[in-house]
Amino acid sequence: MPEREWRFMAVTHLDGRGFHRFLAAGTSFLRTYRGVLNDLNVFPVPDGDTGSNMFLTAKAALREARTARAEPLAAVAAAAAKGSLLGARGNSGVILSQMLRGFAHSVRHRDQIDTFQLALALREAVAAARAALTKPVEGTIISVAGAAAEEAYRLAVREPDFYRLLGAVVRTANAALERTPDQLPALKEAGVVDAGGAGFCYFLEGALRFLPEQTARVTAFPRRPVRSAVFTRRQAVGEYRFCTEFVLEAATLETHPLRELLEKQGDSLLVIGGLPTIKVHLHTAEPEAVKAVAASHGTVTRWKVEDMAQQHHLLVVDDAAPPFGIASVVAGAGFERIVRELGAEVAIRARAAANPSVEELLIGVNASLAATVYLLPNDPNVALAARELSALSEKQLIVVPTRDPVAGLAMLLRLAGNATPPPLDELTAALDEVRSASVFFAGKDSRVGGVAVERNAPAASAGGRLLTGVSLSDVILAAAGELGAAEGGLVTLYYGGAQKERDAQKYAALLGERFAGVEVQYYYGGQPGIECWISRER
Repeated sequence: MPEREWRFMAVTHLDGRGFHRFLAAGTSFLRTYRGVLNDLNVFPVPDGDTGSNMFLTAKAALREARTARAEPLAAVAAAAAKGSLLGARGNSGVILSQMLRGFAHSVRHRDQIDTFQLALALREAVAAARAALTKPVEGTIISVAGAAAEEAYRLAVREPDFYRLLGAVVRTANAALERTPDQLPALKEAGVVDAGGAGFCYFLEGALRFLPEQTARVTAFPRRPVRSAVFTRRQAVGEYRFCTEFVLEAATLETHPLRELLEKQGDSLLVIGGLPTIKVHLHTAEPEAVKAVAASHGTVTRWKVEDMAQQHHLLVVDDAAPPFGIASVVAGAGFERIVRELGAEVAIRARAAANPSVEELLIGVNASLAATVYLLPNDPNVALAARELSALSEKQLIVVPTRDPVAGLAMLLRLAGNATPPPLDELTAALDEVRSASVFFAGKDSRVGGVAVERNAPAASAGGRLLTGVSLSDVILAAAGELGAAEGGLVTLYYGGAQKERDAQKYAALLGERFAGVEVQYYYGGQPGIECWISRER
């Protein structure tokens, strides 16, 4: 399809595959930004887990939706709602689950929907979440989602294009998010926006990138501050310190009477679902008493209790260094921004024609405030130089043998948010799961493994194999295929070299057309010499 046509194609209907892509993209953004959201988390208690809870809930919804993605919208939405109900974690996760349940109920008889039906479904999603809350509080995810739903309803009558509608909805949601500190004193005191509301905005921005038959329009990470912890010793968890969650199977009591029984046991109560399976979230001082009450009306499963006071104590680090620091070598401005937003304390820039020297690596490692530093070299040659640092630095240095920027980002996602330093062997074993390829123009005539490439011809290196093609597009498709894109999953392009955003947009569209069931996203990496790095996740 010519570029002029696909770039401006209106998207007027959402089916089951499209909704699955929405969910996958929104979940991807929550995964990327869970650390930022954890840092923003001060309400209802400052336990620093909102991002993790929202991501894990969305991931559980996505896992179920993936099994039904070839079916009509009603089936995919119902599967997502079921997955999120059983996998919901934390206050924000349970609210997100209830929104997905409300959405699924609204589209329960539909194979696909238009923008007006989407607006109605968003309204029902927010209403379902409000109904699940004993005392809805303005200035939270409910306020942000409500503003988004009302904007969708206002515009849908005259706007049939999903992309234009959701673009406006995202702007409205972000504006509502910025108002949350004026609605909730706890946020204003901490100087932050609501974490759950921010998570909802990230989810929408991710979904906006994967409209059916529409290429991504936003490549920069969302405009949020780089990680900034807000926890202070003045904040307190309060009397109801135990975050208690469970599923009541074979329930003999409906949600409303069960809610009335549990209201006396604490606060932040959410009771969702329906007979025979009900999900409960509650902050309480007596978890076992809650369990006893619930067990008299069904079978308690998936029991989980977390001490929020202890979690907050670990997060209050005003007078202490962090448990460990992360220093990452980066090859471009785009990668530098990405690694910082994913939790790297130090980014060490590699120069265009050379890797960083031992001295430059040493300066970067010593810049960390932590006594223990994980160094991500992201290149085998840099890893060799990094071995010299242990004798030169007073830090306890752990060099994770990340072979490329893609492996470095995977390690950042594993390291960020850990309260204690993970063992090196565990991280090294995880590197085997990372699949990546580099696409470039050959610097000279060469032959690798029986495959010849001429100087300046497009080529790729994937899994130790050299791939060639007539055009850069052909090579990118071949590299993605070598990584297993035909099996589905998430493919990410990090463009650099001579490539521009419009090029990355074109390649993303081609990958989506070639590999059914795959989700494609792209970011600016800014690396010289490599036209793009490609990763694939299951």
